[in-house]
Amino acid sequence: MAKITVYVNDKPKETFLGMRVRNVIGARALQRVQAHRAIVRDGEGNVVDIDGALYDGERLYIAPMDPTTFADEIQRRA
Repeated sequence: MAKITVYVNDKPKETFLGMRVRNVIGARALQRVQAHRAIVRDGEGNVVDIDGALYDGERLYIAPMDPTTFADEIQRRA
């Protein structure tokens, strides 16, 4: 299986091709995202789903999610 490097908050993480976002962001971040307290964005600022596929060199950023700003995102996830 091919290894890839993904950057989470600018820290490199090695994983395998075929892994998902949930596999590289870490357990605490995953819990915060699932509880609608954090959001994952790519290097271009797009919201990324935790079940999204990864590619080599991808940059992911985990940020706190303000419930009032992201009300429609919370509704979509519900």
